[in-house]
Amino acid sequence: MLAAALGRKRTDSLEDLVKLTFGVRIDCQGTRLNDFQITQMGQKLNANLANKVYLSDAFFLAGLSCENMEFLKELEDALLHPKYALFLGRRSCPPTQPLVLGIQNCDLYSALLEEEWLVPDWRRDSLFRFLDQRDLRIVIEDAQGRDMKKDVPISFSPFRREYRYRYRREMRGKIVKKRSYSVSTEHDPMVELGED
Repeated sequence: MLAAALGRKRTDSLEDLVKLTFGVRIDCQGTRLNDFQITQMGQKLNANLANKVYLSDAFFLAGLSCENMEFLKELEDALLHPKYALFLGRRSCPPTQPLVLGIQNCDLYSALLEEEWLVPDWRRDSLFRFLDQRDLRIVIEDAQGRDMKKDVPISFSPFRREYRYRYRREMRGKIVKKRSYSVSTEHDPMVELGED
């Protein structure tokens, strides 16, 4: 997404982007959506079958950390004014929340921990159906972590896509509590009729 926002081609270097430290807070993990697709490849080729998995109605707070403040400002400007269309995995999945919440003057973990919960008020009640509080998981890239994931892009070239491993670890999450609403149930139906 950052490479697209900066206007980079698939064959351009990603060296500066790979040096960023990445972290994410899972505000709402969403629902898995399975999509079975059949693509016709022309008269001479067989149909292409694919089973795609998506997340529906998920909310994530992603953060990036870097020592170079100018580079962070350049990335912020690129996300606010992208050169290419931005999407989440597929063109049919554009991001719906603001992509930039600002640059914080603190470490990545603190920024993820302190930021307000992204789930809108109208949606929160359903997430607290059987709970009084939720623990929003925070996962941060960390060389000392024990969990590995092969998702760091080295090349997006259509002829040679390449990824390397990164280490990550789960940190203590943000606790959000169910709000208690105090709503008056007193109602005078005659008020709407007015006085004569």
